[in-house]
Amino acid sequence: QQKILYEMKKHLVLLVTVLLCFCQILSAQNSPKEKIHSDLHNELGINAGPFSLVGSFTYGTIGFWSALGGSLSHKPVEMNLCGNYSIHYYYQVKPWCQVGVKAMVEAARVRHFSDTLRTRITSVDRYAILSVMPSVRFTYLNRPWVRLYSGVDLGCAYLWSGTTDYSGGKAEEKKNNNFLFAFNVTAFGVNVGKKFYGLFELNAGFDSMVKVGIGARF
Repeated sequence: QQKILYEMKKHLVLLVTVLLCFCQILSAQNSPKEKIHSDLHNELGINAGPFSLVGSFTYGTIGFWSALGGSLSHKPVEMNLCGNYSIHYYYQVKPWCQVGVKAMVEAARVRHFSDTLRTRITSVDRYAILSVMPSVRFTYLNRPWVRLYSGVDLGCAYLWSGTTDYSGGKAEEKKNNNFLFAFNVTAFGVNVGKKFYGLFELNAGFDSMVKVGIGARF
């Protein structure tokens, strides 16, 4: 796992370096006609949504097998999704291009009961996915109050899972973790506002499939 973590960090540093170089090249090549009309080059925001495409597939698979096992053993299972939450930072290098980074987390919980009346919990499974991705956004409508854009993100994700087993009379903990390649495509995004704005996005990948957020430019 130490080797995997080292490789993930190395690739993440490489991606950030490439994006920074890309940012400097584009900034150096700005022509007078392409000058950014606003002095608000930085953008910081927070977002929330129900779940990502990767998360829905992961939790859907877990939920299916848990429900099937509970049905066969007549022991009910309950799954709760905790949502997808993220923060982002972008720098405007061209009127049509922003580069930055996104970090997001989503989680789920599965509870197993001993009987159909759900009088006692036998075990609890917990799952969490933490993702960090350098990002590029391409704006195809750039107005003072409204922006329409799409984007691509690449990075790494940390998948954590843990089980608390109560069946033996006392709680026993089991944990597991893995590092994954993270990706995301923003098919459509819109934000409305100048210094302060609200946004809505449709995503496919590790970011929430449907999300809303607020942010500030400075």
